[in-house]
Amino acid sequence: MSGVDIAVIVVLSVAFAAAVGIMIWRKIKHKSSCGCDCGKCSACDKCRTEK
Repeated sequence: MSGVDIAVIVVLSVAFAAAVGIMIWRKIKHKSSCGCDCGKCSACDKCRTEK
């Protein structure tokens, strides 16, 4: 393995760890992927109409 291969593996590993960390942080803070911050809905449209 060359230095470039190792650098690519490290960059991809850090990106994956950051993505997982952000998902866990958003789950702890009860923020959904739609950004409505209700944390208990699975559909954006229903959440927005209730507010």
